[in-house]
Amino acid sequence: MPIAPISAVPALPPMPSLLGSGPAAPAASTSFGTLVSNAVNGLQASQSAASAAEAQSAAGQGNLADTMIAASKASLDTQIATDLLNKAIASYTGIMNMSF
Repeated sequence: MPIAPISAVPALPPMPSLLGSGPAAPAASTSFGTLVSNAVNGLQASQSAASAAEAQSAAGQGNLADTMIAASKASLDTQIATDLLNKAIASYTGIMNMSF
């Protein structure tokens, strides 16, 4: 009895960027201000989507699972943004406290 070979595993799709809807690796010409602006806009969009899903679910029109996923995503995005902000402030403080 011959054993059939295992077929090729399809490639995974590229991961979305945490910095907005752009490619996973930002282009070399993208400025820091643009990256921060995209990140803040992505965070706001995530929170707005969660709020809309909660309103639909409260009205009895939405799916509870989708609402929970949207709320979890918004919470995780907010935690990441907060941690990045705290790291940036700590780095800035560390640089300002250096003596030259």
